[in-house]
Amino acid sequence: MKTTSVVLIFVVAVAALVGVWLFLSGTPVGESFLPANQGGENPPNSAGGAPPGSIHNLPLPPAVAAAKARAAADANTTEDKIFIETAYEREWPDGCLGLAGAGEFCTQALVPGWEVTVMVGGETRVYRTNIDGTVIRRAS
Repeated sequence: MKTTSVVLIFVVAVAALVGVWLFLSGTPVGESFLPANQGGENPPNSAGGAPPGSIHNLPLPPAVAAAKARAAADANTTEDKIFIETAYEREWPDGCLGLAGAGEFCTQALVPGWEVTVMVGGETRVYRTNIDGTVIRRAS
């Protein structure tokens, strides 16, 4: 019991010190204290135009970026109008990503990839990709 109390006090003290350090470092609210992208690149992210510090400014895996581009093309809009709700790694049962059409033949091997749910114009759409985004199919 005594050891638990000491550990808890230590954790709270460290958290308080980190908070004070961030406050004293002058980092404005909503901005990251991490260094900015020095490469001059603008990697695709899950919600173009999101406010600084937003989780939606994180870089996307290439397959998820490809699904976002496909969603924009399908909706005849720009990628900054596409909001990614979820992106999960999946393993599909075949080369058609589990979405074979009537009479369509698919490779019979497990295919790693992504299931990407996007919001476009108030409509939710689900896309499936292979691991590198060279195969993309709309599931709904």
